[in-house]
Amino acid sequence: MRTVGTAVAGLKDIQSLVPTLVELAQRHSGWDVLPEHFPVVGEALLWAVGNALEERWVTEVKSAWEAVWGTIVSVMEPALREANLARMPEEDRVLVRVEESWALVAEANDLQDLGVKVFLKIFEIAPAALQLFSFKDEAPLSESAGLKLHASLVMNTVGKAVDNLDDMESLVPALVELAERHSDFSVLPEHFPVVGEALLWTLEKGLGFKWTPEVKVAWESVWGTIVSVMGPALKKAHFDKMPEEDRNRVLVQESWALVKQDSQSLGVNLFLKIFEIAPAALQLFSFKDE
Repeated sequence: MRTVGTAVAGLKDIQSLVPTLVELAQRHSGWDVLPEHFPVVGEALLWAVGNALEERWVTEVKSAWEAVWGTIVSVMEPALREANLARMPEEDRVLVRVEESWALVAEANDLQDLGVKVFLKIFEIAPAALQLFSFKDEAPLSESAGLKLHASLVMNTVGKAVDNLDDMESLVPALVELAERHSDFSVLPEHFPVVGEALLWTLEKGLGFKWTPEVKVAWESVWGTIVSVMGPALKKAHFDKMPEEDRNRVLVQESWALVKQDSQSLGVNLFLKIFEIAPAALQLFSFKDE
C-alpha cells in the first residue's frame, strides 16, 4: 500500500510518476505477474478503498479512482509486457509480438479492407503484377468484387499462418501447398519482396503508433520464414511443370552459377582428373614437365 500512496502523491506530476510505475512493472515481471492480472488488482483495490471509506465512497470518488487506476494501468501494462518479453528467448518474443499485433489489427480493422489495401499497394509498387489477376479489368479496382474476394482469402490465410507460427510442423505443409497453387497463376519467387513490402506497409497503417520498431522486426522475421518455405516450394512447382529440355537447362545454369565463382580451381581439378584417367594426355601440353 506504500506504493499506492506514492502513486497517489505523484498524481500531480505524472511526468515524474511514469518512471516509477515503469520500474515497478519491471520488478513485477520477475515475479511472473501478467497484464491480465491488472483488472483483478484494480477490482480488489477499489473494493478495499471503498470498504474503508464506507458512506464516503460516493459515485464521484469511485469514478476518480477508476480513472486514476486506468492511468496507472496504461503505463504499467505496456512496461510489464515489454519486461516479460525481454525475458523470453528471441524466437518466442517474435511470435508474441506478431500474434499480439495481428490480434490488434484484426480487431480494429476490417480484414477485407486491409487485404484490398495490400493489393492496391502491390499494384502501386509493381503495376505489371495486376495482369496476373482475373479482376485486372474491373474498375474501379478498389471496388472490384474479385479483388475483395481474393483480399479476404489472402488475409484469412495470413491469420491462419499467424495462428500456427508455434506449430511449424503443421504450417510448413500448408505454405508449401499454397506456393504450389500459386505456381498455376504465374507467381514467381521474385514477387515475394513486393508482397512483403505491401503487407508490412498495410499493417503499419492499421496499427498506427503501435507499429513499433520491435513489431516491425518481428513481422520481417516471420515474413522471412514464410518466404524461406514458400520460395523454394514455388520454384520447385514451376520447375516440375517445365518440359524436360527446360529443366535440364535450368539445372545446368543454376549448378554452373554455384561452381563458377572459383573457375581457376575448377579448371585445375578438371585437368588433374583428365590426367588421372588418361596419363598420356599430359604429354600434349607445354606444362608437362612442370
